[in-house]
Amino acid sequence: MVEENLSERQKEAEAHLADQSTQLPLSRLLLAVGSMALVLFIAYMDQSGLGVMLPTIGKDLSAQDSVSWASTSTMIANTTFQVLYGRLSDIFGRKYIYLSALLLFFASELLCGFAKTSTQLYVFRGFTGVGMAGINALTMIIVSDVVTLKQRGKYQGILGTAIGLSNTATPFMAAGIVDGTSWRVLFWTIAPSALVCFGIAFPIVPMRRTPGSIREKAKQVDFLGILLSSIALIFLLIPVSSGGTQWAWNSAFIITFFCIGGVAVLVFVYVQWRVSVLPMMPLRLFKDKMNAAMFTQILFNGAVYYAQLTFLPIFYQNARGYSRIVSAALTVPMFASQSIASVNAGLWISRTGYYGRVIITGYVLLTVGTAIQCGIFNSETPAGVMIIPLILGGIGNGFTFQPPLIALQANSLKADRAVIISVRGLVRSLGGAFGLAIASALMSNVLLANIPANIPETLQKEMRKSIYSVPDLSGLTEQQTYDVRHAYMIANRAVLIYYIPLMVIALGLCFFVKDKGLERAEERQAREQADALAALRGGEQEKSGADGGEGKPSDVESAEHEHENDSIPEGMMRSSEDRVGVDTEKEKA
Repeated sequence: MVEENLSERQKEAEAHLADQSTQLPLSRLLLAVGSMALVLFIAYMDQSGLGVMLPTIGKDLSAQDSVSWASTSTMIANTTFQVLYGRLSDIFGRKYIYLSALLLFFASELLCGFAKTSTQLYVFRGFTGVGMAGINALTMIIVSDVVTLKQRGKYQGILGTAIGLSNTATPFMAAGIVDGTSWRVLFWTIAPSALVCFGIAFPIVPMRRTPGSIREKAKQVDFLGILLSSIALIFLLIPVSSGGTQWAWNSAFIITFFCIGGVAVLVFVYVQWRVSVLPMMPLRLFKDKMNAAMFTQILFNGAVYYAQLTFLPIFYQNARGYSRIVSAALTVPMFASQSIASVNAGLWISRTGYYGRVIITGYVLLTVGTAIQCGIFNSETPAGVMIIPLILGGIGNGFTFQPPLIALQANSLKADRAVIISVRGLVRSLGGAFGLAIASALMSNVLLANIPANIPETLQKEMRKSIYSVPDLSGLTEQQTYDVRHAYMIANRAVLIYYIPLMVIALGLCFFVKDKGLERAEERQAREQADALAALRGGEQEKSGADGGEGKPSDVESAEHEHENDSIPEGMMRSSEDRVGVDTEKEKA
């Protein structure tokens, strides 16, 4: 009885949330999507450029043994706050939350450039993660508000392209900056660019005001859920990121953090299930087998994707001896193919109305590409051959980045579209955090076990300090150089092997992805009810005509007119999502 009462209260609370769907003219729609794509491009400059700069940052701040926290702190903050933005935007409005996240991103990037110590940098990087979480989540949510589900693939493909282009261009920029000036210049480039994006987005991004005062809105916030989720994620991700390197896995610190995090997870689940009236992560999202399968796929995909972003440049520089510029050039095929695939996947889904083939093909390509990469990435494979699996993986990433989000939204209630996006972002970031941590621990332990004994002690200490540093091999003999590079090769091979079972499981879960088209269950039910009413009306009219009765409608027909709209949910009648947003013909009209 208590559970039923809570469920009714949750439904009532969600029913009072404002529908923020907005119908825009085509020109305004293109401007809005274009401005948000530009913001994504700038935001992902931070992520893709950091990996190139980590060794230099570590040396400059005398933090070679902890420099990985420049990335880890961002990932933890991104993951922790990702899930909050969906429900907060439901309550306070999309535009205010989006612009607040963009301002926070600007300020934190600026502060990163002025950081004097590693501790300052790690703190500022955490704030960067909070801002990026909001940018990522709100961009997808706002696009969902202004674009119909059928057309969403096309526009989200544009956003995916912006991300791919940023990942392609930024490593070159970061390499040039590090070689020519200071790593701080990249942050000082991103910060003013973000401020310019704020000025562009402010008048263009649409806004639908949400009713109620600030106090009334604040009462709707799931503060207990926010507190518990933050404790759970922070206390789990910190030991995962530092276990085996900075602290032993059996140390009191690691065990204590895991225990606190585990308890917080259990309490959080209970609160979302039995306590929160407006939960920020409705557990009903995971009851559907297809949703659960796709969330698991996204988790594993995020684990591989973020680990590869970090360790691919390290492989090229440490195991193959390439320069930063060459390393950046060798990642271009992966990101370029991802951009092209993202656009074409979106166009395919918008044109056909189906997403299943795209997702399955993507995971097939990712699995095959990862297996080939594991087999041919060694010290002798030509660079031209190494890019083949990267191209396959890039296409696979393009097919599995945005399309699963469309599938999740099509398989869920329209009212859940914001929380679907934030939960999807949480799962992907969580996969990235755990995946990167596990890959780092694996690579570090394998490297430590294979450090050559025939090299100078100072170089051995440098290799033990950080797997992210690029060791100075000048002065070594040819055999010593080969032994060092071979040690990094073995460590990288262990990480590649770790990718394979994750991708195989993700591919196997495609069995549960049933393509139901882009019509939601609630929409399908309303359409079927409307068709049944129309058929009933037609039958009554035929019967009335046969009996000679004209003029007076039957009781059934009168009832139909009286309750004709009762079968259609209110949100569906008022939302622009159930109308084809704005196409060119309507613009001309």
